[in-house]
Amino acid sequence: MYRVLLPVDTNESRARAQSETILELPVAAGDITVDVLHVYENVSTNDPQWAAGEEFTESFDEEMAETVRTTDRIPSSVETAVDLFESSDYEFTVHERRGEPAVEILEFAAGQDSDMIILGISRRSPVGKVLFGSVAQAVILESDRPVMVVPELSSES
Repeated sequence: MYRVLLPVDTNESRARAQSETILELPVAAGDITVDVLHVYENVSTNDPQWAAGEEFTESFDEEMAETVRTTDRIPSSVETAVDLFESSDYEFTVHERRGEPAVEILEFAAGQDSDMIILGISRRSPVGKVLFGSVAQAVILESDRPVMVVPELSSES
């Protein structure tokens, strides 16, 4: 099974481009699993691991994975990705984490043993193309697995 991590921010155009890239991979739908991940920055909540211990955290994470789409806090960009995968035969799961996006993406990829990370980036001017965004740059430089960078769809697409 080939496992792809799809970190999705709040940009719907990037989420669509990332998802369509996965759907175009030369891998049969039954041979791929997609982890759609959204990371919330600066969310101030209690840490369940600290409050209740490691075993509670594992069951809490599992319950959250099951109910993540029923909450109002999931951005429309995640729904865009989910809609594309639901209309295909691809197996996918939606996950959410909180913290520093680059750190959380890398930790999640390691924890799930992802085979590839597919990052979305903004279209930039010729000068801006020299540098990626800070999250994308950190993931590219720190990842120990392949990272595919996908530009967001232009308005003509």
